[in-house]
Amino acid sequence: MKYKWLPRPETHSKDEDLPDIAGISGPVGSLARRRGLDAAFFLSEYSTLSPWRNLPGADSASLILEDAVRSGNLILVHGDFDADGITATATAVRVIRALGGQAQYYIPSRFQDGYGLGKAAIDLCIQQGVKVLITVDCGITSIDEVARLKENGVKVIITDHHKPLNTLPEADVVVDPELSRDSSVRWRYLSGAGVVHTVLRGLAERMDSAAIPELEPDLVSIGTVCDVVKLTGDNRVLVRRGLDILRTKPSPGVLALMRAVGIDYTGVTTRDISFGLGPVINSSGRIAHADQAVKLLLETEPGLAVGMASGLEKTNAKRKSLDSAVFAEADSLLANTRTGIAVAASEHWHAGVIGISASKLARQMNRPVVLVAWDGDTGRGSARGVPGKPVYPILEKAMENGLLLSFGGHDQAAGISLKTDRYAEFKSFVERTADTLYAEDSGPVLYIDGGLSAEQCNTSVLDALRDFEPFGEGNPEPVWIIRGVYPVSFRSVGQNGKHLQISFQSGNTTLRGIGFGMGHRTSELDRILDVAFTLSADSWRGGDAVQLVVLDIKPAAGRRK
Repeated sequence: MKYKWLPRPETHSKDEDLPDIAGISGPVGSLARRRGLDAAFFLSEYSTLSPWRNLPGADSASLILEDAVRSGNLILVHGDFDADGITATATAVRVIRALGGQAQYYIPSRFQDGYGLGKAAIDLCIQQGVKVLITVDCGITSIDEVARLKENGVKVIITDHHKPLNTLPEADVVVDPELSRDSSVRWRYLSGAGVVHTVLRGLAERMDSAAIPELEPDLVSIGTVCDVVKLTGDNRVLVRRGLDILRTKPSPGVLALMRAVGIDYTGVTTRDISFGLGPVINSSGRIAHADQAVKLLLETEPGLAVGMASGLEKTNAKRKSLDSAVFAEADSLLANTRTGIAVAASEHWHAGVIGISASKLARQMNRPVVLVAWDGDTGRGSARGVPGKPVYPILEKAMENGLLLSFGGHDQAAGISLKTDRYAEFKSFVERTADTLYAEDSGPVLYIDGGLSAEQCNTSVLDALRDFEPFGEGNPEPVWIIRGVYPVSFRSVGQNGKHLQISFQSGNTTLRGIGFGMGHRTSELDRILDVAFTLSADSWRGGDAVQLVVLDIKPAAGRRK
């Protein structure tokens, strides 16, 4: 993909002691200042996590759970079928069980039940004598369903992080950071897994078991990264701690999964979670049933975990095939889109994978994308936004105008359902709305953090950059440019030559690079180039080797071979 290169917007740090406290200098120190970071950012130890009682509702929720555990009452954990909901479910179940409680879980089928609390879950509660139901990553809009549970004597705890409607469910307690209008609090952008983890910290403390290993945020870190929430505040602390656990003592289920997808667990990164673990975990809920992934994450027997991980990877392989077909057709349908939002629908698409294609197309087109899969006279849609162009406000207006049957999500990701006979009106409405919100632009933007010389592309700089991890939403991996380098060797690699392996010469220094998805750009390598990249360890060569992960190339101004 070719980008428009722009300097990343700056927020200058006021912390004059930053280099001394954080131990950084040179281009990395300049980066920290431009991003407005302070010493606390680099000292995000687990002990700095916000007190669990700071999250409104966590105190009452943990008290209800404590009473249920001590009384031996059955607790049902109701989750969601994406990676955040799956990891949140597994976290809640394993902690409650470790504390001696009786916990079962229920995750709806994407295709039979749909999102959130539904009739099947309510019937299960009544039939099995559930005393407490706790939702994770869902429930904030389940007004009627909560009312029915309450009518049948079930205590209900809602833990969620999605946007609420104007009316809240009349649960015993609702825990949702979205209810706070203060964006400065450290827990404001918790994922679904992060929210329930906060409640569980309270439960464990009440049970005098705050140090149990089951409370470690290894699964929480996976859910947090996969849900693309801001990796700042408590999220940064949780993911840093979770990565430490994944690298040193992963659970049997997660270890088996990392090995199944080819991840070296000792060096697992947020990129590995985003592009390795996340898609595999998500695949179960997308085309099969999320129960497949929850069982794996809860498995404690290594031998059984290996077989379960292999089965989940096969599910993911099928998901990839379905996704490729959706993306190809959607890309063709939207090729000439000029409106501020791109909308397409088809009866041939699998509803479980359209969100993946919507994400890819949104990045490619630099605008929100909505894809709808038809099933009879109704359709299920997935919508994705891009930085600076949230999709939620557009869909919220469509819902207010009666064009949707259901709707929910975040600024950058949402799900919808609608009738086929309202599609044309819906499409026209959201296109007009987007055009008023987002002016037409020149295409996708790549934000540049600064420049590095060839000599600065070394392990010292790479080691300093690791202090910025974990990277993700709200804390993007730094993108650098190096100017005036010449490609001395290159070849297309990977399936169908999709990727580009390349070596650059700059003075007496040779730099190795890999450009994912850039195998088609070999014709541009006959000249001196400016290169945009992220700096990475070269796992193939090992040792002190580094490589450039090439994101884009441009002819160096006024220079040819």
